[in-house]
Amino acid sequence: MLAGQWAEAAAHYSAVVTAAPDDAAAWTHLGVALLQLGYAEAAVDAFRRALAVRADFMPALANLGVALHRQGQLVEAIEVYCAAVAVQPGNPQLLVNLGNALADAGREDEAMAVRRQAAELQAPSPPAEEEPRPPETDGRRDQAIELNAIGNAHLAAGHAQAALDAYAQALALSPDYADAQGNLGNALRGLGRVGDAIAAYRRAVELAPEDAGHWCNLGIALQADGALAEAADMARRALALRPDLALAHTCLGVALRDMKELDAAIDSLRQAVALDPGQSDAIHALSGCLVERQRWEEVEALGRGALARDPQSIDAHVCLAVALQGQNRLEEALDMARRALVLQPDSELALGVMAATLHGLDRSGEALAAAARGLAVAPRNADMHNTLGIVLLDAGRVAEAQTSLRRAIALKPDFVTAHVNLGMACLQMGQLEEGWAEYEWRLRDGHETRLWDVMPERAWRPGQDLTGRTLTLHTEQGMGDLIQFSRYADRRWWGGPGRSGPPARIVLRTPRSLADLVASVPGIDALLVGDEVPTTCDVHAPLLSLPYLLGTTLATVPAAVPYMTPPAAALARWRAWFAAEDADTRAPGLRVGLVWAGNPGHRGDRHRSIHQLAALIPLWMVPGVRWYSLQVGPRAADVGQMPAGRITDLSTRLSDYGETAAAIANLDLVIAVDTSVAHLAGALGKPVWLLISNRPDWRWMRDRTDSPWYPTARLFRQTRMNDWSGPMAAMAAALAELAARHSVPAAQEVAFRRLFGL
Repeated sequence: MLAGQWAEAAAHYSAVVTAAPDDAAAWTHLGVALLQLGYAEAAVDAFRRALAVRADFMPALANLGVALHRQGQLVEAIEVYCAAVAVQPGNPQLLVNLGNALADAGREDEAMAVRRQAAELQAPSPPAEEEPRPPETDGRRDQAIELNAIGNAHLAAGHAQAALDAYAQALALSPDYADAQGNLGNALRGLGRVGDAIAAYRRAVELAPEDAGHWCNLGIALQADGALAEAADMARRALALRPDLALAHTCLGVALRDMKELDAAIDSLRQAVALDPGQSDAIHALSGCLVERQRWEEVEALGRGALARDPQSIDAHVCLAVALQGQNRLEEALDMARRALVLQPDSELALGVMAATLHGLDRSGEALAAAARGLAVAPRNADMHNTLGIVLLDAGRVAEAQTSLRRAIALKPDFVTAHVNLGMACLQMGQLEEGWAEYEWRLRDGHETRLWDVMPERAWRPGQDLTGRTLTLHTEQGMGDLIQFSRYADRRWWGGPGRSGPPARIVLRTPRSLADLVASVPGIDALLVGDEVPTTCDVHAPLLSLPYLLGTTLATVPAAVPYMTPPAAALARWRAWFAAEDADTRAPGLRVGLVWAGNPGHRGDRHRSIHQLAALIPLWMVPGVRWYSLQVGPRAADVGQMPAGRITDLSTRLSDYGETAAAIANLDLVIAVDTSVAHLAGALGKPVWLLISNRPDWRWMRDRTDSPWYPTARLFRQTRMNDWSGPMAAMAAALAELAARHSVPAAQEVAFRRLFGL
């Protein structure tokens, strides 16, 4: 029957029971109709009303078990099925239903025993069903039912090939047996024969187009085969028949997720979890979508809800651990991962989260051990190889990291994160050709900028000639990236064998705070400021793709500086300000600008910024230096914790990057951690000394004291994680040597030592 016919049946039998409330059969028919329409709770009530009239009425008893089972009330369903079996012990379908409920309740041994009992029955009674089967002319259908039950028992026990054989025999006896055809698909899918499973499910939906389960299974198989749009369509067909089918909502959500329709996927998966709160696949998929959107609080709520329902759930523990990790609550995340491993010591997911969390806590040795343990459990787990690669990369073991990341990609060729991580590893090692190509994978993982989304057909592709066209360049990451890569607007870096000729015009999208400054970059013909919409765009590209598109190698890095010039008016203001400052100072000394912290919201800020200001003391001790704070943002207030009178705070005057550039132009040296100010000083051709973390960004490479991007840069590197003492000591010595070239009265050094009580 179709949905409309079931609705008519429900209306009819509702009228019958109103007129004859003691009609057990009518109540049962009403319950079956309601169950088919998705009103399981109302169906349960109807079946109970039938049993109140006739306690031994088998159709009502059997269907009550089905309704309770669908609602997830397994204890009650098992009790009802047992009561039904007590009335009809020779009914194999009742035994199959009981076996399924026992299996769903985790009582596998009992389930297998009951299923074997069903399979061994020689002359089964007519099965209690929601719909009657066609009349039988011989015993072939009964034998098919028996073989189908045997197949179900084998499949539940994990014996997919034996199940496949049983289903095939059942279909040989009864080719139009839709349930056996669908189960055949399940067995084939369990054997990894997805294409054959799809064919079996297609036959099942032909035989029973009103069965939502077959449509759902077809969708799941198509999704596994990569036919995502068709999988979503099959899931929708299932939901049209049964809106309460949680598995179909999951199938639809997973397909939408894989099609990158994350918002729609989240909606579907939320419905799946609402209908079946214990469905681990839905919880796992939903948490993954929310993680991709970085909606950490929602991931946490999902995990805590799942944990409240089932305190022994591995998936709930892992979900919660991931949520806590995303909120940088690393100790809590580690505790949750450990709890998961107590429940299941070989959980791949828990070991992966533990490794990543330990890495975040800078406990590299333990992180490596956790990742190795995970790979011992699951050597073909691409995510674990990727995690190991990240840990090795940050430990400075770059060649080993590359090996792990290549293994991850070999196991999962479309693994975007592993490709991007491999790209960064290659760039750190100066392997720019491979590094740029791998780094391009970032554009496949939801990091596209707005122009990329709106005009994908106009994206600049490798080999495309831009001669005579207008190129729009857009940013995708931080201010430092815009400063570093805007140099590519200069046409002299274009051309070469197999490369595009320069475009006729270059338009650059920029935030307002950088507009005055980037306008000075050679080759930029126009700016798009803020959210301004381009009037003409023949082709566009993200700035960070230009090295790939133009084939930049270490030998061809466009390193000429300066390529930026401060605004003239700002430059004049700062020149006058410093002249007045010099007039008020008896011992001018070396002018040095200082930046000790980056954006606290940056994921790498924990390592790149200086959090203990005492680390700066070696610099304060260098005589002959006048310090100026170029620090802006929340950390600008740190000046109040520095030695009184030792540093001049310029933060309130640095309203944008143009002002900062003009101030830097009047300094002798800039000292900075890895921030946009370091890039700015380099772009201006000003001497800049960088304090580089033991986990360097890829652009600063490994083991170098110079930078191919900025000829005036000098790098001072940590040798131990979060320990600035080494680079600070080296920098203080170099600074003392530089300052000594300036005439500094010896009395100033005495004053400094007196200031620190030395």
